[in-house]
Amino acid sequence: MKEKPFRQTPGSSAGYHPLRKLRTALSGIVQAVVLDFSVQYKLIVSFAFLALAGWYEAPFHFIFVLNVTGLMLIAEIFNTVVEELCDYLQPEYDVRVGRIKDMAAAAATIAVTIWLAVLFFVSYELLVRT
Repeated sequence: MKEKPFRQTPGSSAGYHPLRKLRTALSGIVQAVVLDFSVQYKLIVSFAFLALAGWYEAPFHFIFVLNVTGLMLIAEIFNTVVEELCDYLQPEYDVRVGRIKDMAAAAATIAVTIWLAVLFFVSYELLVRT
């Protein structure tokens, strides 16, 4: 028995195709960078710190900053998705939706705080070491 695809939209071909999935993921990344200012400026700051780590030839610091940057961006994108979805489903003010959005923002804030702490300590170590 042939399995049906999880989701099929009218006009799309059935089945899994890795390039289609990659194109969809890249489209989501582009939308997050273009539409979300918090993602934009954090990417710029991250690239500066990644360049600093690369300049001082510190591969551990580079990988460390890259990892926390990725986790922070994931949290920011999920926060944006939760907020957009909540606003779409319930455009009127609702206390429950407010709590959901507050928790999503809290998760993003925790990720950003860890990201900032890592950037501070990595930059301190790289700049003092020289």
